[in-house]
Formats: sequence, C-alpha cells, structure tokens
Amino acid sequence: MAKIYLIGNAHLDPVWLWRWQEGFSEIISTFRSALDRMNDFPDFKFTSACAVYYQWIEKTDPDMFEEIKERVRQGRWNIVGGWFLQPDCNLPSGESFARHGLVSQRYFKEKFGITAKTGYNVDSFGHNASLPQILKKSGMNNYVFMRPMPEEGKTKETLFNWESSDGSSVCAYRIPWHYNYDTAKMELFERLKEKAQKDNRDYMAFYGVGNHGGGPTIKLIDEINHLPIDGMVYSTPDTYFNNVDKSNLQTVHGELQHHARGCYSVCSAVKRHNRECENNLIAAEKLCVMAKELTGAKYPKEKFAKAWKNLLFNQFHDILGGCSVKKAYDDAAYLYGEIMSISEQALNFSMQKISLNINTLRNETLPAYRTPKVWKLWQHEVLGAPIVVFNPHSWRVKMPVQVNATATKMTDCDNNEIAFQIVRGDQTNADDKYHTLFIADVEPMGYCVYRLFAKEASVESFESELKITQRTIENSKIRLEFDNDTGDISSFYDKETDKYIINKACSAVLIDETACDTWAHDKQKLGETIAAFGTPEFSVIENGLIRATLRVKTSYNNSALCREYTVIPGSKIVLVKTMIDFSERHRALKFAFPVNSSDIIAKIPYSTVTRKQNQGEEPCGSWFAVGDLCVANDSKYGYDTEDGCVRMTVLRSAIYADHFGNRDEFCEYMDQGRHEFYYSLFPYENNAQAEMTASELNFGLRYVWTGFHKGTLPEKMSCIECDNENIIVSAVKEAETGKGNIIRFYEMNSCDTSVSLKLFGNEIKSDVTHNEIKTFSDQGKELDLIEWEIKS
Repeated sequence: MAKIYLIGNAHLDPVWLWRWQEGFSEIISTFRSALDRMNDFPDFKFTSACAVYYQWIEKTDPDMFEEIKERVRQGRWNIVGGWFLQPDCNLPSGESFARHGLVSQRYFKEKFGITAKTGYNVDSFGHNASLPQILKKSGMNNYVFMRPMPEEGKTKETLFNWESSDGSSVCAYRIPWHYNYDTAKMELFERLKEKAQKDNRDYMAFYGVGNHGGGPTIKLIDEINHLPIDGMVYSTPDTYFNNVDKSNLQTVHGELQHHARGCYSVCSAVKRHNRECENNLIAAEKLCVMAKELTGAKYPKEKFAKAWKNLLFNQFHDILGGCSVKKAYDDAAYLYGEIMSISEQALNFSMQKISLNINTLRNETLPAYRTPKVWKLWQHEVLGAPIVVFNPHSWRVKMPVQVNATATKMTDCDNNEIAFQIVRGDQTNADDKYHTLFIADVEPMGYCVYRLFAKEASVESFESELKITQRTIENSKIRLEFDNDTGDISSFYDKETDKYIINKACSAVLIDETACDTWAHDKQKLGETIAAFGTPEFSVIENGLIRATLRVKTSYNNSALCREYTVIPGSKIVLVKTMIDFSERHRALKFAFPVNSSDIIAKIPYSTVTRKQNQGEEPCGSWFAVGDLCVANDSKYGYDTEDGCVRMTVLRSAIYADHFGNRDEFCEYMDQGRHEFYYSLFPYENNAQAEMTASELNFGLRYVWTGFHKGTLPEKMSCIECDNENIIVSAVKEAETGKGNIIRFYEMNSCDTSVSLKLFGNEIKSDVTHNEIKTFSDQGKELDLIEWEIKS
C-alpha cells in the first residue's frame, strides 16, 4: 500500500502583500504554534526552511529558540532548505546561490549540529538548470518545489531525478496541487491517496495554513486524524526521501520552467539594485583580499557578512520577482543602500591601502631646493599625478577610464605616452567641467599606475581610427549604420570576419499587457506589439581618439527614449547608454534585434541554456546570444523572440501586487519616470568570451588618485594567473575560518578540461568537468560551496 507522508508546514512569505515587519511577527507566531502543537499531538512533526527565520527567533526569543533546538534533536522539527530564505531561483547570480548555502548551512551546523539535506523552494516561480549542482555542492541531495505545475512545465512527474549539465543530480519532488492543504482543501488528501495508489508510489502531503503563516491548527490536525484514509503517517521530507523507492525514476535535464513569466522583468529598480549589489560585493571581496595579502590590511569579514545577508534577503522570490506591495520596495531600498555603502567603503579602502604602498616616486632625483611650491610643481610636472587603475577580474581588461581632471599629456606605468580625449564631465563650472578619458590596460586581478600631466604638452601625436557621422560609426573592426525611421541600428558589420552581425533595422517596441497581472500568470507572452518609438533625432556628441558617440532620441506619446551609441578603437563592442522617461501604463518596452539563428543561448547562474525561438517570455542573466550577435546588459533579466527578432524586455508598467483585483484610481504603476541602464552589442564567439565581456560591462575598471611616496609595491601587478580561457573565476574571498583565502571558478564553454591557477603565487591544479563549479582553498584543498573539504 502506498503511503502518504504528512508534512506539517506553514508557507511563510516574510514579504509580499505586507512588509517584513509584519512577516517577522507571523514567523514568531507560527513557530510558537508549531511548538505548541507538538505538546498537543505526540505524533505531530513540523518542517521549516529559511535560516533568516531562525536567526530572528534566536535574537528575539532565546527560550523559544532552545525549544526548537530540542525538537530538532528529537527529530520532530525538520530543518530543510539550507538557504537564507526561498529566493527567486532564476535571477540571482551563481555566486549569490553559493552564498545562500554558505551562510545558512554553516549557521545550521553551528546552532543545531546539523545541515539541511533537502532543498526547499516551494513557491519560487521557476528553477534554473544549474541548481542540481549548486544544491549537491551545498550538502543537499533532495529538492522540494511546486512551481511550475505539471501543465506549465516540460515534465508531469511528481518524483524524479533532476540533473544539471555537469551531470550532478538530486531527487526532486513536485508538491501536488498546493503547498498548504487545510480545512478548506480536505478533498486533496483523498485525491493524493488515489494518485499514490494509481502510481504505486509514496507521496507527501503538505498541510497547514500558509502564505501569511499559521501552520497546522488543532482543528486541521483533528480533521486529518478522522480522515478514513489508510497509510497516512506524520513525517518529514528527510524521512520521505530516505524511505521512498527511487528506482525507475525519470531523469529530467535542464531548467524547470515556466510560472509567472512577468516576474523576470517587472519592477526594474529592484532588478538593477540586485545586479549592482552582487557585482559590487564580489569585486570588493577580491580587492580586499588583495589589500590583505599585499599590505596586511584587515579583511572586513563582519561587514561583508552583513551585506551578503541583506542581499540574500532581498532575493526572496516575491521581492526580487517584483510582485510585492510598493512599501516593501522602500524597505528593500534601505537594505540595498547599506550593501552599497559597505561595498563602496571596502572598495575604496582596499584601493587606497594598496596605492599608498606603491612606490610612485620612481627613482627620480629630488630637486635640491624643495620649497612646498617647487616640490609640488616638480612632482606633478616631472612625474605626473598618479592614477592607480584596478581590475578585479581574473582576465586582462582593456577599457576606457574617465578621470576628473583635464590632461595635457598621459603616460602609462612604463612612462610611454598614451592617447587620451577630453570629454564633458558632470560639472557645469566653466573652469573644470571637463574630464580626461584614456584606455587602461590592466592585468588580471591587478593594478597599473597611469600619470596625468596638466601643463606639459604631449610630444607624441596620435591618429584616430574612429569615424562618425549622424548615421554611421566605425573603427578598424566594425561599422554601424542607423535607420532613418526608427533611429535604431540597421547594420552591424564585422570587418574582420566579413559578416553582418545585424542586417535589418532594430527597434524599440511597446507591448500591450493590459491582460496581464503583475506576475503575468498563465501567460506565455506579455501581449501584442502595438507601437514603436520613432521620429529620431541624431547628433554626434563625441568624436575623439578614445571614443565616438552618436546620440539618438526617439519618442512615443509622452515617453522619451535617448540612447548614446559608443565605439572605441580596436574593439568590436558597441556600448549603449540608455535613458528613458517612461509614462505608459500596462505597457512593456522591448528592444528588438533581428536574428539569424533559431537557437538562443542564455546566461544562467554559472552556466548557459540553449532555447528555441518563439517560446514566450524567458529568463536570462547578464547576456544572451543568437547566431553571431551577443547582447549584454547591466540590469535586465528577460527576453522573448517574435517576428524574427530577439527582444530584450526593458520595462513593464504593471500595477504593484496586482492579482486582477480592483483596478481603481488608487492603484500605482511600476517603472514610471526616468530610468538609466547600459547594454552592449558585440559578435558572439563563445560562452566564455560573452561572459567576460558582460562582466566588464557590469563592473569595469576602478581607479583612485594617489600621492607621491615611496613603497614596496611596483607600479604594475597581477595577483592571479589562469592558463585556461574556458575558466571564469567567480569569487576570491577570505575563508570563513579566517585562515587563508578561497577561490571559486567554473567552466563556461561546456568542455571537459584542466586548469592551473596561481593566486598570489599559490598554484592550484585541477581537472574540470564541463560546466562544473570548483572551490579551492589557496593551499590547494578542494572544498564544497560551504567551504568544507571534499574527502576523496
């Protein structure tokens, strides 16, 4: 006889149609209720995920926390999830998912003596294809989810093996029908029993009052106890997965999609803040490790821990998914502000600390007569004002840097003159409203000193390879042409390969999504195209040695779109600064690019997926590629394909938390007003090249001014070496133990390979399976994502 494992739970949304303060109260009440039910019913067991909930209880009610610890010890309280909470499972970066496990599993081990064995995201709207590997390397062999429902996804199985592209797999269970069977849904127990008998397989029934908390009530447990159904047992997910027959299970490969497709792009502000904070934290950790190793500076471990917890909380699926009430996003903004403050302070401190230890005096002979005036003049005119440019990436980066000063000459760290360009700055003062732009070339995870002279004239003469008119831009490698009607790119020609990357006009189109709620529930696509931005105005705003920029303004109704297309020498990348003043309601804005392939390669955490065209709205990370074209972005997460175009979803003006309720004059619309973001277009070569280019768009080179001083560090340094272009280093951080450093990397081109990495001279050698994530200590020990050693 098939069994039904009764899983007492309360689906707890800390934020949704309420703010986190209210969710906090519901968690306290729900946990108290669960403990009381254990006293009332000796067979009752309770299951709960989310490390942040336990941290809140520990802080506010230590006595209750001790009760929970005892029930965990007895096996009546099952800790699942292993993550900080139940995040959106498409939009966070790979490194964010790694930190969910790192923070939470170490907390559970410290406080309860156990780690979660079962991943648990019952309400998230889809699950990226890398999760089986991430779960496995975070100590979890099982996974519980509910969405997408069988009719929404590619498999109708309830229990199956779920496998990621590297070959890692977990046993996955899709909750049938609902994650909270309650007194209004008692018929679901009978339906599940019938399904179990028909399938000849044990299943789990998740019961309890949910969403706003509550959990199993006395009335509900009494009614369950009086159900005329044999084979039901109060249990936990861990027990179920230990006991269930896993033979003859279907293996499902790749992502589990789609539910609530609108959540990939709704509420653009929260998406932008999430990406910005992720990139800032990862870069700040790397530079702080550099400062620690090169100067002995203290690594700000506690501050980083606080910042990461803030970020992980804001990745809750109803926050990052964009479907909470408006005031919830005020609260989210406070946390993002704290993250940015912590990471920017860490970035500046580490760069300043390193810079102060660089010998910027070189070996020049000091003037004999050194009055303060002579000393200052000598320093600036003989040596040039030092600018230290930092690269946090694990590959060499060559890109423009703009500094707040006007140069007459620029030199690199070898004292060679380099080209520069005077450009408009942010200021309006007539005397100092211009900045200097130059191309910096910085080694992997390193720095380089450049010098700016404000009076000495340049000796070298440089010729520009850039050409620009009001309809064209080109350099030695690419040529762009623009359409007179749409104002958009009509031709993108690669001179080296003699290929047209784009050979039809792109466009900015509007979609009518009146029929969509905030989530776009039950919708494959957001709506039909109803209009396009047009009536372009073209103007050349920059034309120099370093960059040429064409500004194109278009409009629709009362909405204005301004894009500035920039090309630099020797590069195939087209950078597009985008400024939008948006006043449409129930409209989605998409940028459409003509395609020459039926396959779309989309960035996902630590990897990619390949999808076919015309499958509706799809999630993606910082880039996607179609045929020869790659599109990278710094804050967008959705696209679709239609009419021979791939279309990046830019804005959605949905109502806050609109579940097709009463749409009246009190409703407020998202994505109104001014927006600014960047995207770039470039020829696609391979996944690793696309990943590196998108990473540079999301976090470029940083610089600080420094003074004239002696030091032990040279003017140019690289702290990491990697001999394999397929490998992307995602994190360099101090170990959680405080002893040594951690490096994490992943294979991006779907090739079995090997790699030799050197971090501050410490060599790490490893074979790497296609699409595999690897974590090592700087002493060469292989670790899991929790930073525990993997025993061979």
